[in-house]
Amino acid sequence: MTDAAPSAWTPWTAPEWRTRSLIGPEGRTMDLMLALPRGEASPGGWPLLLALDGDRFFAALAGASAALSQRTEKTGVAPMAVAALAHRPAAGAPEDQRARDFTRSACPDPRLSRPSGGGDAFQRLIADHVLPMLAEAAPLNRARATLFGHSLGGLFVLETLLADPTLFARWVAVSPSLWWSTPSPEIATPDLLIGCGEAEAGRDMRDRIAGWAAAKPDGAILKQAPAADHGSAPFALIPDILRHASGAPA
Repeated sequence: MTDAAPSAWTPWTAPEWRTRSLIGPEGRTMDLMLALPRGEASPGGWPLLLALDGDRFFAALAGASAALSQRTEKTGVAPMAVAALAHRPAAGAPEDQRARDFTRSACPDPRLSRPSGGGDAFQRLIADHVLPMLAEAAPLNRARATLFGHSLGGLFVLETLLADPTLFARWVAVSPSLWWSTPSPEIATPDLLIGCGEAEAGRDMRDRIAGWAAAKPDGAILKQAPAADHGSAPFALIPDILRHASGAPA
């Protein structure tokens, strides 16, 4: 009989997945994860999808990308490099780090005591360090680079699009925390995919997001995940996220 105890099992990860550490704002250590397609890069380099909250989303996005890109003609998902940034719990409470790095203003809810206002520094980290590190690691097509974030990460996506619309070619904000801050809907472009779950009732999320996306006629692409709540919406929308990131150069 084989040993069924958990200690008899060994850790597993996909052979194409890699990770390295980097120093983030305030000297905090973060993890940068990368998954590359098999084979040769497409002309001009791979499309890039960079996700925030890599500890939550990297495995799901990288695994789905590898599976769906095998039949691009049917799925609409092209082979792409999937990268992600993750906060390390040892560097402080993960939720506090997210609130600090993903926002540019103080929390409007006086009941919440959360660090905030580090969004500019986090944007510089991505522009000055993360994107160059990824470009050194693999042939990437910056004209087909996408930034994805969820919740506070989705708010960071919108505010980064407002601050520097040339940093990425495409943008994905799922369930952005518009209750914390509401960027002008004038930033909405067809290169922005904004999503939410149909069951997102807290803080009036679903209606707030739908109204924001509809404020400009030629603005963002809106996707609602049937029956999904705040936590499940980004996973339900993974095929849509990957198809958006597969798009031709803007």
